[in-house]
Amino acid sequence: MDGRSGENYAGGEMTDIVITILLGLAMLIGLATTLIPVIPDLGLILVSALGYGLLVGWGENGWWLFTIIVVLGLAGQAAEMIVSGAGARRGGASWLSTFGGLAAGVIGLFVFGPIGLIAGLLLGTFMLEFIRHKNTEEALRAMFGMGVGYGASFVVKFLLGLVMIGVWIAWVVVK
Repeated sequence: MDGRSGENYAGGEMTDIVITILLGLAMLIGLATTLIPVIPDLGLILVSALGYGLLVGWGENGWWLFTIIVVLGLAGQAAEMIVSGAGARRGGASWLSTFGGLAAGVIGLFVFGPIGLIAGLLLGTFMLEFIRHKNTEEALRAMFGMGVGYGASFVVKFLLGLVMIGVWIAWVVVK
């Protein structure tokens, strides 16, 4: 048993190479999308790693390495919200405005797509801080902090994506 999941797998070494290259390209697309507010990003890297395990085989250490990739992917998704919120807090936003801005971003994402995410984060934070302080300058500072935090979260997700791909490359090499 070589760790392959399907009985109908008809591939050989050449097929494994093609699958590995295609999944590697998908991971690079996932990495590139960490720099723009698009859904797949780290999820695409994660699904590609899963596909590698299912199609090419898990090998001796595949499950452990895949688990590391999953943990890094979840950390990246959490970092997006945590780092954005930390930026808002640094800009003077209250906890309520921070969570409200994050919630508005999630709602905006589902209603208007990636642009709605950014608009929801920023406008939600601004509106809640304006209601709180009745001061445009303080609300803008909190909104700017949220924006800077959100921008910083892209860096964190990109770096985690690089590490995820590095773990996958190690998996391919040691398999």
